[in-house]
Amino acid sequence: MKLAIIGATGKSGNMILNEALLRHLDVTAIVRSPEKLSANVPIIQRDAFSITAEDLAPFDVIISAFGNVAGETREAHVDIVKHYLEILKNSHKRILLVGAASYLYTDEKRTKKLYDTLWMRTAGLRSGSLVLERAYLTMKENAVGFDWTFIAPAVNYEASGPRTGHYQIGSDVVLNNAAGKSVISYADLAVALMDEVERPKHLNMLAAVAN
Repeated sequence: MKLAIIGATGKSGNMILNEALLRHLDVTAIVRSPEKLSANVPIIQRDAFSITAEDLAPFDVIISAFGNVAGETREAHVDIVKHYLEILKNSHKRILLVGAASYLYTDEKRTKKLYDTLWMRTAGLRSGSLVLERAYLTMKENAVGFDWTFIAPAVNYEASGPRTGHYQIGSDVVLNNAAGKSVISYADLAVALMDEVERPKHLNMLAAVAN
């Protein structure tokens, strides 16, 4: 299996790359700034929006850890999904994307999403969350001839948390631990994502992950 990681120099992308290397997988980093990459792996130097179908032709699975850069708005998340739809159409490949918790339902009743809660509205996070949700829905409603999975980290997505290797995975509802907290480390999100790469169980759907 040949993997490509888009955005491998970002916080999530770098952790995913490290997890892939721990598993001795054949991985290539697609990055705009190769000098920021510490791992010794093959590199394709590209802005995400410049990636072509030909660039992705050698790979079985693509992982997108796309993040905004200076000057880009949240709309870039919708635009990059549209780009993926174009270059992956009828390729029969698989792409896994790091999404967000903000558009998950708050509980199994599925009557309220996280961005509808008072604290997110008060913090001014609802409008940006709606854009991120639109990126997910754009993929869900328009993917043709390839498989996809949106991985949604827990509400508290912790860069400094440990790699425990333990996590729970669901669908479109926020997951909480025994203490009622929705949390996962970047390292354990990478574990969950790479487990899905190696043993796909959540094709063409949103998959929430938490410790």
